[in-house]
Amino acid sequence: MPEIHPKEEENSNSNNNNRMVEKNLDPAAPSSSQQKDPSTQEEQIKDSREPKIRYHDHWTIFKSFGWSWILILLGMLGSMGTGVIMLVFQFIFGDLINIFQPVNGVMPTQDEMRNAISIISLKFTGVAIGGMVSSFMAQFFLSWASERIGISLRREYFNALTRQEVAFFDIKQTGALTVAMSEDISRIQDAWTNKLSSVMQHLTTIIVGLVLAFVSSPQMTGVTISTAPLMIAIGGIMGKFTEMISKRSGEIIAKSASKATEVVSAFKTVKSMGCEEREQVQFAFILKKLHLYGLLKAFTQGVSMGSENLILWGTTSLAFWYAGNLVVDGVIVIGDLVKVFGLLIFAIFSMAQAFIMLPDISKAMNSQRTLLLVIKRQPAIPFKGGKSLGQEVGKIEFKNVKFSYPSRPNVTVLKDFSLDIRTGQSIALVGPSGSGKSTIVGLLERFYDPEEGSVFIDGVDIKDIDPKWLHKNVGIVTQEPILFATTIRENIAYAVGNENVSNEQIEQAAKAANCHNFIMDLPNGYNTLLGEKGISLSGGQKQRVAIARALLQNPKILLLDEATSALDTESEALVQAALETLMKGRTSISIAHRLSTIQNCDVIYVLVKGEIKEKGTHAELIAMEDGIYRKLAEKQTILGDSSHQGSSFNHDLEKSACHQ
Repeated sequence: MPEIHPKEEENSNSNNNNRMVEKNLDPAAPSSSQQKDPSTQEEQIKDSREPKIRYHDHWTIFKSFGWSWILILLGMLGSMGTGVIMLVFQFIFGDLINIFQPVNGVMPTQDEMRNAISIISLKFTGVAIGGMVSSFMAQFFLSWASERIGISLRREYFNALTRQEVAFFDIKQTGALTVAMSEDISRIQDAWTNKLSSVMQHLTTIIVGLVLAFVSSPQMTGVTISTAPLMIAIGGIMGKFTEMISKRSGEIIAKSASKATEVVSAFKTVKSMGCEEREQVQFAFILKKLHLYGLLKAFTQGVSMGSENLILWGTTSLAFWYAGNLVVDGVIVIGDLVKVFGLLIFAIFSMAQAFIMLPDISKAMNSQRTLLLVIKRQPAIPFKGGKSLGQEVGKIEFKNVKFSYPSRPNVTVLKDFSLDIRTGQSIALVGPSGSGKSTIVGLLERFYDPEEGSVFIDGVDIKDIDPKWLHKNVGIVTQEPILFATTIRENIAYAVGNENVSNEQIEQAAKAANCHNFIMDLPNGYNTLLGEKGISLSGGQKQRVAIARALLQNPKILLLDEATSALDTESEALVQAALETLMKGRTSISIAHRLSTIQNCDVIYVLVKGEIKEKGTHAELIAMEDGIYRKLAEKQTILGDSSHQGSSFNHDLEKSACHQ
């Protein structure tokens, strides 16, 4: 049975590692390690478009609940019923005790007691039925509401995330964004269903219990609730401290999640460089901070619970003493004492339980703020809206463009940069890391907008073009294409939608991309499930699947960002042939380190530090005495394409440029 070979070009990658490391350190492109390592960067770059969240903004979250509020209200009615049921039970229990007490000094007869007991038993049965109904209502409606709220919030938050521009993700921790999707939303679900209903249950018990107790014995009720203000004050103060600690603890949890995500996603790099223990130490350092805040939180909660229990049981002792004296003085009978005392105990305990729930609701408000920072954020680049161009698309113009990455605003990548590309023309960009090659691609995809100047397609400012139309008509194949953890068929059809394309069209694209044969050799063919990021395919296989995806997309403009640089000779030949098929009849921009892959381009531009130093065809550039491109070509001819990679390539470019 044929197998998927994870890395068919593994032997050739040894020469590529240096270049890949060099690319990661490219000062022009934002590095994930520079932006998202929580162990080395305490503060993220400030998001200038981050909205200010006020209390009334939380209605955005509440409105998203929709008719789940009806379910919540029904659930709360059930919870309130449960709170009343306990009091009714205590009230009836007091009447039960009074059955066995003399009335006006005369004991009731056995028949009278039996009749009274029967009536009490029926009342208890009614209470049991009421408890069953109220408990069912609370559990059923609140669980239903919780699931609906979770689905609604996750959909709205995910939609808000996907509306943002690329720069937003450059300055945000990935772990923090994913934690919000799971932990923060779960916290909101729990707070506005289970916790809120519990608070309502306890409030009902407090109010009804105190009213019934006051009607039965005003003196005893007054003495018992005298300590309530002290309990409220302690609960409020400790709740505020807990909220502050929980907020900071949540930030550290987000950092730990971001760190873990970074290490897991780049585990081969971590492993290959023997940095497992260093990552463990850095992660342990984050957890140490979390432990300190956890200890502080535990101490605060311990003080809070200890203080409340001291007041609670102290109040109980005072109530016992006072109630006993009332019985001795004949002011109240035993049954009424049990009734009133039980009502008050339920009310006091419910007060303590309600305060325990309040910090959870406070945490949910913080979680809502986290979601609102994304949901209410207006992206710098709109998600959709604008012009759709005609069929003849391909003329590109960069006019006096200045650009710096949001994650590194002090480093200017392009300054007063201009470039003209004719419709159907194929051009190549050559230059060292940091020269702005990938930046040009990013600006054409409108991942970013220039600070100054403009980018035009067919004479229309790219800012006036509908982003959805733009991304459908500008295709890109990168050095490390991203495939999704779904079938090969769905990956190839990703840009156009699996439901909008036939099997024949998918197979035609795969054949043109030289990947049909290896796909058919797989156990399930086009229905083979890929691992995360297509990890079960080799680099060359992934690249050809990505080219098939671009072919099916049928873009007007094609961007090739070092599409063959990480492949071995055999894979490169297959991919290069597929790319030539893809480039026919389209405006194309190729970024390459291997000059052999761009010799047939109409124009080649040599970039150094964001400026065009040389331009021309391969033959014209070779003919330039002491030219940067010529020196590189001579160097690669001597050393051979496959061995001339990475830092040496960038060093040669920079060295050649310095002599100009």
